[in-house]
Amino acid sequence: MKTEQDVMAHLRTQAEPVLGKAAAARIRAFENGDLYVEARTASTIWAWLVDFLLVTGLSVAAAVAYYFKSYSVDAAVGASVIGIAGLFVLPLLYGWFYGNGRGLGALFNGIRLVRLRDGGRIGLWKAGWAMLIRTLGFVIIALGVLNGDVTVTNGVRTSIDVRETERLRAAGFVRKP
Repeated sequence: MKTEQDVMAHLRTQAEPVLGKAAAARIRAFENGDLYVEARTASTIWAWLVDFLLVTGLSVAAAVAYYFKSYSVDAAVGASVIGIAGLFVLPLLYGWFYGNGRGLGALFNGIRLVRLRDGGRIGLWKAGWAMLIRTLGFVIIALGVLNGDVTVTNGVRTSIDVRETERLRAAGFVRKP
């Protein structure tokens, strides 16, 4: 009797001529059996870095602009409050704006954040919270990856390589056998 690992190994061997060895090794199955090509860890980290820099850059820019435009004695306090609030508010807004799982970082890296259950979009409401967690947790996650922990999924969502997943499906590999 074939195990799950045997089935996936056979599937990867069949897909290798189409996708290449590196992409075929990243073939996974969603909980519903649909196949996808998992995004490279480096692509995911770069996407998160772009989103992190965008949100923190905008927060700092807002704080600096407030500081230099304010005539208040407590301009530094106000700027600090704006900067810190921006770190919480901007990721929510940014995530809600890119509720299809493709923020600017994901677009630049050719990946998409999807549900592990079925590969569907994560939805507008949850996208904001996912971006908040991603942005605030980026430093911790990056340090974990540098320490050797290459897991960048939380068990509910994952990032897929959009181009390679499309090639996999175009070649007729849609569901797990």
